[in-house]
Amino acid sequence: MKTLRILLPLVLALLVSACATTRPTMSYVAPELAPSEATVLASDTASHLATPLPPAKSTVVLDPPANRSADVLTPVLLSALRAAGYGVIEADRQTGPKSAEGTPVRYLVSPLENGVLLRLQYLGTEATRFYTRTADGGVVASGPFIVREAGQ
Repeated sequence: MKTLRILLPLVLALLVSACATTRPTMSYVAPELAPSEATVLASDTASHLATPLPPAKSTVVLDPPANRSADVLTPVLLSALRAAGYGVIEADRQTGPKSAEGTPVRYLVSPLENGVLLRLQYLGTEATRFYTRTADGGVVASGPFIVREAGQ
């Protein structure tokens, strides 16, 4: 647990610096993310967003990562959100989301110790969840989303 406390700020700093290479508000998906892991993360993202952004009443504007070839999450996330009842728009990779289109959602996914860290950013809120790797190579949530609202 002490190792996690030490490594978490370091990983978060690396994620922020990785996002700053193109537009500072872009999402990031680690190239090592497996398609099976992307499915779990996409499903959990759609479930989590149902409370702050009700499906059928919300349009989500995904701000995708710059590197489309290494991004296995965005296509699965688009499908999961649409299946949950959201209107979904993929923002332009050069100019980013426009507020008039809907609610911008950014996602940052990175490996951490023996798992994957998912961060969601929407409506001035950041929700973070850690997924532990299982013996068969999959991932499972190791706890609830930790939610921090702006100003906290």
